[in-house]
Amino acid sequence: MMYVLGAFFLIIALLIFKKSGNFFKAFLTSALGGVSALCAVSAVSLIVPVSVGFNWYSLAFSVFYSVPGVVFLLLSETFVF
Repeated sequence: MMYVLGAFFLIIALLIFKKSGNFFKAFLTSALGGVSALCAVSAVSLIVPVSVGFNWYSLAFSVFYSVPGVVFLLLSETFVF
């Protein structure tokens, strides 16, 4: 069920990038923001006890879903695990 929901939101995100008029610019801007947010959360994790693991899955999630994806990863790490 989680994979279906993730694929659904990924398709919506890609459609939003396409509707913006310049797909690659919108995608790269979003990806840069997501990776930057993931790096910021990893840097702050030295002070705060909650962190997100920096691996291929979290990196891909932050690239496709940008800052809201990183917030979701942080919240899921806090409340689920």
